[in-house]
Amino acid sequence: MREYAIVSDFDGTITVEDSNDTLFSTLGGEENAQIEADFLAGAVGNRATMVRHFDALRISQGAYEAFLDEAIHVDPAFDEFLQRARAAGLPFYIVSAGFRQGIRRILGEARLAGVQVLANDLRGDGYLMPAFAMEQVVCTESIGPCGNCKKACVDMIREQVNRKIIYIGDGMTDRCVIRQADLLFAKDALAAYCGAQDLPYVPFAGFADVSRYLWPE
Repeated sequence: MREYAIVSDFDGTITVEDSNDTLFSTLGGEENAQIEADFLAGAVGNRATMVRHFDALRISQGAYEAFLDEAIHVDPAFDEFLQRARAAGLPFYIVSAGFRQGIRRILGEARLAGVQVLANDLRGDGYLMPAFAMEQVVCTESIGPCGNCKKACVDMIREQVNRKIIYIGDGMTDRCVIRQADLLFAKDALAAYCGAQDLPYVPFAGFADVSRYLWPE
């Protein structure tokens, strides 16, 4: 196991709910619903979709944090998984097309000790708007640029640690990295995509399954 580093998606993987999808569906209105429909239909890319969503939502930092505290929950088995990864000496990275502020609010400093977070940001004195980590990345994927390119992130991590990559994910923005992973855990939309493309993966429902696979009793 010491030859591996662990790279995990955040929304819908470490968390039970996708914080952004839940935010827009819970606090958003008809305009947000149409924006999401445009994205799912392939009419607008991921980065442009996020800008449109927050422009329509007009949410403050305080309201955003209150929403996260109430609506978003961490996978109950994540803490034990993280402890096992630390005990095994495995570097742990969170790579997200979402937002660093949300990740830090939900996980807290104790969980994030020693964990590198690669994500976009939210900024604004009044209403929050996305600030993207990688403005200049050229993207050829159907979902369009994510602002924080997971493929570029995984390339950087592999060069940084010189280890094989365990990748854990669930959604559309994880498709870009599945061929880079040496061991892939997939669920939900990502698992369906891998199955349709006949790509190898280990199915999981939560971090309890990942722990059982990596550290069998």
